[in-house]
Amino acid sequence: MLRFDRHAESLDETAVIARDLAIVLRAGDVVRLEGDLGAGKTTFVRSLAAALGIGPGAVSSPTFVLVNEYANPTDRPDLVHLDCYRMGGGDELDDLGWDRIVGSGAIVAVEWPERIEGSLPDDAARVRISHTGETARGFEFLVPASWDERPGIGGLEARTATTCPRTGVRVEADSPSWPFADERARLADLHGWLTEKHVISRAVEERDLDEGVD
Repeated sequence: MLRFDRHAESLDETAVIARDLAIVLRAGDVVRLEGDLGAGKTTFVRSLAAALGIGPGAVSSPTFVLVNEYANPTDRPDLVHLDCYRMGGGDELDDLGWDRIVGSGAIVAVEWPERIEGSLPDDAARVRISHTGETARGFEFLVPASWDERPGIGGLEARTATTCPRTGVRVEADSPSWPFADERARLADLHGWLTEKHVISRAVEERDLDEGVD
């Protein structure tokens, strides 16, 4: 497994981290969401849904209904969100249509995955969320080694402050527009690529083709 550690001081920074994960996720992936009560697992799913193109306002905790399914209006996969806190074991998954869910091509996010341990695939990704402050959270990602070949995997690595390549100003690690100073600088850089003002001085590799990466 590959491990990545991230930290967020606010909900906005949590949304950035969720976006970085969404870029890497593919149809059929199962994500274990681990953490104490109130750690922010459902909040993270809401941010993940927004990053996938699903309206975050539609996302609610499935504590009582056990499973919520969200159709994606974009060409990204649908999202299925399970809360297994009240489940006594994997046997109860049959009533939820578990085989259909994992075979649907949707991204499946599972809260309290330890309640259905034996039913989860061995290659399920893990996101461990821990309290580090009132709105601050620590995120530990454990993902299959095979994900190392996926475009965007480097985006899960912890960021450091940098200098905007367009404006030359300092950009903090938690900036939503990182590594650019703002959206205007990002679009200006993109324009440079589209008009072929920028070139790559080496052979293009598969990981350079990070579809959807800002």
